[in-house]
Amino acid sequence: MQSFQDYQELITEVDQLCDDIRQRYGKFIVCKKGCAGNCCRRHIDVFPVEAMAFGLGLRTFPQELVFHIRRMAREATSLGPCPLLEDGACLMYESRAIICRTHGYPILNEYRGQRTVGYCHKNFKDVPAIFEDCLIDLAPLNKRLAAINQRFIKEFDGWRPMADRYAIGEALMLDVPFH
Repeated sequence: MQSFQDYQELITEVDQLCDDIRQRYGKFIVCKKGCAGNCCRRHIDVFPVEAMAFGLGLRTFPQELVFHIRRMAREATSLGPCPLLEDGACLMYESRAIICRTHGYPILNEYRGQRTVGYCHKNFKDVPAIFEDCLIDLAPLNKRLAAINQRFIKEFDGWRPMADRYAIGEALMLDVPFH
């Protein structure tokens, strides 16, 4: 399954970039387990390839925890917090989506020719500037993720009708067809 391998490689690269940023700016990053920030307070959507990652992640958990996670997923609403958020922590941290991995870090956006950098309001206080190599440029990252997802959809043609995106709660309810 080449597309899923490509997705895993992208995850590794994103995690390495986030680790590099944490190495350089760690004392200015307050995001951590139990943070009362707003990043997990929204129930976000993910691509089908990311939904598959959740499904494969669930396979590694004890059945009792899978039942618990799926019950939370069924009860989730689009306006509520992420169904994986419990006691301030993600129940599937290792399988989290790219948007979850990058949230809080310095994100470079470009809109109408204007470049802006955004990050969690709790992070990077008293930092006059963030080095260019420590910015997560969303445009190429999202473009690459979308391309991987398109290949994933083609590889799984016929598995089931796929949505363009899944709320995390929906993704947690999907049956995964391979190991």
